[in-house]
Amino acid sequence: MSASIKDSVVVVTGATGAIATALIAELLARGAAKIYAAARDVSGLAATGKIVPLKLDVTSDADAAAAALQASDATLLINNAGVNHNTAFMLAPDLAFAKEEIEINYLAPLRLTRAFAPVLIRNHGAVLNILTILARVNLPLMGSYCASKAAALSLTQGLRGELTPKGVRIVGALPGAVDTRMTAGLPIPKMTPADAAKEILDGYEAGEEDIYVGDMAKGLAAGLAQDHKAVEKQLASG
Repeated sequence: MSASIKDSVVVVTGATGAIATALIAELLARGAAKIYAAARDVSGLAATGKIVPLKLDVTSDADAAAAALQASDATLLINNAGVNHNTAFMLAPDLAFAKEEIEINYLAPLRLTRAFAPVLIRNHGAVLNILTILARVNLPLMGSYCASKAAALSLTQGLRGELTPKGVRIVGALPGAVDTRMTAGLPIPKMTPADAAKEILDGYEAGEEDIYVGDMAKGLAAGLAQDHKAVEKQLASG
């Protein structure tokens, strides 16, 4: 089912990040009516005619409820906030990194979707979860990040089963490496945030449910379809 961005009212979490900034610019270019730019610290977000800064700690139930009350006209929730400690399971000093990745990458989109579900059901809206191709196969050098995103992919599939019958579309975007602060130390080819945002919203408007973003994501998805274990072993070897 295709859907146009034009005239939509969008909530974007993690709004100060590079991908969110690119998404907001692309949403505006496509005619979004209003964008709630949600972040824990909104001091660097300027309000304009179409952009409304929205103070939101995605780990807080109270903040999520307050955001849904303020953004009661929302038709699209983009769960973009994320964290990646770029640490292997056995190299992490303790479980703190893994807990934070689970909290922000998995529990936060669940929390926000639960809070916004009545709004989106009423407004016949949609949820777009920003995932990663590594939700489908683990890269051990950032093992717990991949695990948290795998949980978020499963969340996306489960929400699709629960909310689609209620008129809410559930979409997952699975990009490859994007040139952001999270990937600064990785010497690999990366998409620009602007290119990633364009592909994500192209897929959303085309009606895709699982949007593979960039050549890396498309290549890994094809490899996983052909020989999942071969891709797993390739990434495990570094």
